[in-house]
Amino acid sequence: MKHHVLAGFTALLCTAVLSTPVTARTIFRSGFEAPTDIPATDAQAARFLTQATFGPTTADIARVRTIGFSRWIDEQFAIAPTSARTYMQAVDAANGNDSVTHETRYDRWFHTAAYGPDQLRQRMAWALSQIFVISDQNGTLKNESLYVAEYADLLARNAFGFYRPLLEEVTFNQSMGKYLSHFRNRKAGPGIEPDENYAREIMQLFSIGLVERDLNFEPVLGDDGLPVPTYDQEVITNFAKLFTGFNYANATNIFNGSNSLQPMTCIAAEHDFSEKKVLGGIVLPANAPSCVADVRAGLDVIASHPNVAPFIARQLIQRFVTSNPSGAYIRRVARVFRDNGDGEAGDLQAVIKAILLDPEARNDAPPANFGKLREPLLRLTALWRAWDAQPPPTSPTGEIDMGIKFNAVYDYAQRPLSAPTVFNFYEPDYQPPGAMAGAGLYSPELQIISESTAYSISSSLSKYSFDAYVGMNSPPNNRPLLNLTALAAMSSPAAMVDHVNQRMLYGAMSTSLRDNLLQLLAEMGNASSTAKARALVLMVAISPDYATQR
Repeated sequence: MKHHVLAGFTALLCTAVLSTPVTARTIFRSGFEAPTDIPATDAQAARFLTQATFGPTTADIARVRTIGFSRWIDEQFAIAPTSARTYMQAVDAANGNDSVTHETRYDRWFHTAAYGPDQLRQRMAWALSQIFVISDQNGTLKNESLYVAEYADLLARNAFGFYRPLLEEVTFNQSMGKYLSHFRNRKAGPGIEPDENYAREIMQLFSIGLVERDLNFEPVLGDDGLPVPTYDQEVITNFAKLFTGFNYANATNIFNGSNSLQPMTCIAAEHDFSEKKVLGGIVLPANAPSCVADVRAGLDVIASHPNVAPFIARQLIQRFVTSNPSGAYIRRVARVFRDNGDGEAGDLQAVIKAILLDPEARNDAPPANFGKLREPLLRLTALWRAWDAQPPPTSPTGEIDMGIKFNAVYDYAQRPLSAPTVFNFYEPDYQPPGAMAGAGLYSPELQIISESTAYSISSSLSKYSFDAYVGMNSPPNNRPLLNLTALAAMSSPAAMVDHVNQRMLYGAMSTSLRDNLLQLLAEMGNASSTAKARALVLMVAISPDYATQR
């Protein structure tokens, strides 16, 4: 008999939470009890913050050591999102209409990553942007920076919400519609067939993947010993019928309308209202009361599939904590995804808390296969935050120039909402050839690391560290300046190395790196203390120790 997880599909569909719940999240009522999870050292706090933010700061380390991990997370839940779109609109109004570009958006993203108070929310939005991918590299979005900024805000608004409403907002978002071509997707007619792009990707990438999974993310095998597919071409064809009729919010037919920041409308005359057989053999009946009701019924089916919990849980763990989570870790988080303790499914707030507080995440002596390569862009943001970087000045029209611009996609092989394909910058199942593949280990971020990007990342980190510090002559006004004053004032080479170790590596510096840094300082002889501080920071920034998140 086929071992398969669809037996409980109908029951899950009936009981799953399919819209924003109105009940309280009781699991986050902390009361007045004293915190029990205060880290014992700055290093433990910094390790946690490396997972949860764009990089630890001295202030955040002190805060975590005062209130503990759980209450720090709860505080982050309460912080309103920093908006990219409103910033873009303000700059546009100050400079004249149509003055903003994707570069304006990048500056806002980097400034928020470096200085925004809503660190956990923005990290979650960054992670979600690598699952629910759109990209300004696509020609349909090349000149639509404001609308891409609204998509970024959509992810930030929903970062601590529920999966099912997020899936709906993504589906009805204009930028997603254009990127995955269900915008102005028409029902079948003479010479017309519905586009299948979104129908395929919403299943493969946004929800359930290609094969059935158990809660450990292990593939479910059929009688033939092979993984059971989650869907076939018939399901894709039927979902393609579902995603028809979408157009601009202000459209009255499939051909008119104009750019809008509001969700797309659904033109009934171009929507396929026929019966549709979708996942698990579930049939969406013909003649739904409205186009929107038909689409929502289909999204309910996708969101209720048993695969969603382990599929999303595993990818979020990879983005925050480790590339190779154990099956038990995935299962624990997936169970929280299915039920947050109040009987509610898809609670992303509960999920991220479970990820960060899991015993495997908080184990300060993890196994050898634990951890991940730090994302290239997060190496830069963590550098700024580690050294309390002074932000660049704001222009008279409200713009902040962080100095990244389009070079980021070349220097770092990453750029906010600018992945080369719908599969993101790297794939969650990427295995570098050689020893790691032989050991069955994954390392998604290594997919974009080559001789070329290793050099360009190091060169750019030099620009933002060695060549950008408080007190330099003729400082640039288009990048943050590291505050190395305290480091330069250290009384001995050993003290300097120890300070860099605490600021950038939370005390985990390898013996070989420490020895090399001490030798470097000795060879620098009578060089100024500032020069030595700059050299130390740069050498750590381009080191394997810093590139690795443990």
